[in-house]
This record gives sequence, structure tokens and C-alpha cells, in this order.
Amino acid sequence: MTNSASDDTPLTVRVGEANLALRDLQSKDVNAVLALHKQVFGADVDARWFTWKYEKDSGQGQGQALGTWNAGTLIAYCGGLPRTLWRHGQSLRALQMGDVMVHPDWRGILTRRGPFFHVTREFHSSRVGAAPQHAFALGFGFPNLRHLRLGTILGLMHDDGAMEALHWNTAQTSVPGLPWGMRWREIAASDVRLEHSVNTAWQSMRARTGDLILGQRDGAYLRWRYIDRPTPPNTPVTEGPRYRFFELRRIWSRAPLGVAVLDLRSESAHWLDWIGPVHWLPVACRACRLEAARAGATGLTAWASRAVAQALESSDIVRREPCAGLAVSTASNLGAQSAVGLNWWLMGGDTDFL
Repeated sequence: MTNSASDDTPLTVRVGEANLALRDLQSKDVNAVLALHKQVFGADVDARWFTWKYEKDSGQGQGQALGTWNAGTLIAYCGGLPRTLWRHGQSLRALQMGDVMVHPDWRGILTRRGPFFHVTREFHSSRVGAAPQHAFALGFGFPNLRHLRLGTILGLMHDDGAMEALHWNTAQTSVPGLPWGMRWREIAASDVRLEHSVNTAWQSMRARTGDLILGQRDGAYLRWRYIDRPTPPNTPVTEGPRYRFFELRRIWSRAPLGVAVLDLRSESAHWLDWIGPVHWLPVACRACRLEAARAGATGLTAWASRAVAQALESSDIVRREPCAGLAVSTASNLGAQSAVGLNWWLMGGDTDFL
């Protein structure tokens, strides 16, 4: 290594016979990032996605990333999103790891001191760690199980368990009705009441977090994550909204108990998020199953961390299996608090790709 990574003076590393340059993402790199993303994940994003995720405007994701270049070609990439986490009423600045990509021609070097190692280590170490030298105290993400094993072997990540996919039946005869006095209604994304309902539910949820560690879920975050997210290229104009929002409340109260986010477009509906106190989660699950049935879905699924799965133990889950790893950067620094074994509250909406 000859120098630290920056826009003007990239860090250089030797891998095999190649000298690779590592530097921070720049706006001019959009086409290179999209080309690599297409080679690794497929053609499901475009420049609008890049703006939504990585531009620095206040209404955008303000993501950060580091790229590895070989003779002007982007061959490896590690990106992440700033995320505010909450625990015991205290906020914590975290970096949520997202896009990790290695060019197919370089995947055979997914080993020690390969492109994956260098771009991941430099990205984490330059941003995550002790203040004031680092902007983020904690780094976390949802790698597939293969990358989690590799990251653990290379000393880049702690393995903090796995996210599970929980599954429920939606047949009307198998779903209990809502308790008396409960009301469930859809709120359109364009409805001015949505942000107020979400903010009210979020304040109630945050006040009851205890030792849970959960990501910010206020109205501004919900709008960026679900409403402002661009549709994939070539999405038919006739296709309905990707995400729909539903409010649970008592019939005699104007204050919502919580807000659920659902994707109802496929045969297996996806419950992505719940904003509201944890103890209402089983009732919300019933409502989501009923809504999925009304949409014609034959099942409902949700991604769940350990805490979420425990809260839903008695909700008639019919199947469950690991769906992603839960990784914590080894660069994380929480003082006396260990960065692993945290009581995470995470659902599919905490990812940036579902």
C-alpha cells in the first residue's frame, strides 16, 4: 500500500500481477457502477437508483462507497448507507453495508488479499471505528451466507447470526380475525395523513425499545425507503405500487397503534416493515395475513431477526429458514459494549434491496 484512499490520491495495492487503485466513489463513476451492478446482479437498476441511494442531497440516501479499479475498469466495489440506530433511548450513528460487488473475472480471487478483501477492509476502516476519527461507531449488513463466512475468515466481519424468512398461510379459514375494536385500513402513499401516522407510531415504538437496537423508522425515512425508491427499469406502467401502507388502530381512537408495509404483487406477499410497539406485532401479523388473502396471495412471508421472530412465535408460523446473514464490521467501536450479540430488531425493510 502506498497511500490512503481519497478522491485525488487513490491507495494502490498489488494483487497478483496487477496494481489496483482504491478510491472513494465520485459522481462521474455512475456508469461504471451500473455496469458492474449489471454484471453481478442483473439489469434491475439505473441512474435513478444511483441518485436515490448515493447522491448527497438531503432527500436522498447519501450513501458512501469505495471502488477498486484495474486499468480504468471498476472491478470491486463496497457501498453503504448512513443509518441512525436507537437503543435505550439513545441514538447511534451506523453505516449499513449494502452493495458489495466483485467483477466476474476477479471472483476466483475471493481469497486473502484479493479485491474483495482490500475494498471491504479499506471501506470499513476508513469510516467505522472510534470517534472523532470515524463518522460511524458501528457497521452492519445482510450479506449472503457465503460472503459472511468469507468475511469472518478474513477478519472483516463478525457473524451475528442469521435473518430468517418466516412463512404463514393466508387461507381465510386459517387466519384468526382481528380482536374486537380494531380497525385496519390502507393509507395511500400520496395521503398527507401517512407521514403523521408513521411519526406517531414511530415515537411510540421508540419509547418502548428497551434493549432492542432498531433503525430509525420515522416519516422521512419511510418516504425515502419506500415511496421515493425508483421502480426498476422496464417496469410495466400498469403494474401497481411496489409498496402499500396499512394502519392499525382502535376504532375509538385517532392515534394509530402502528403502520405496516406490504408488497402484495406476487403469489407470496411480503411483509416488509412494522412501525409501532412490539407487543402489537402478533395482531399486525393477523391483519397482514388477511390483507394478503384479499390480494389473492397464497402465503405471507417476512424477514425477521431473532427479536422479531421471538415476538411472532405464537403467530402460526408454518415454515422458517435462514435467508441472509447478519454481519457486524470488526472495525465497530461501541466502547465497553460488545458490537456482537446486540438485540437487533430487523425486518426486510431494513435492507435496501427488498
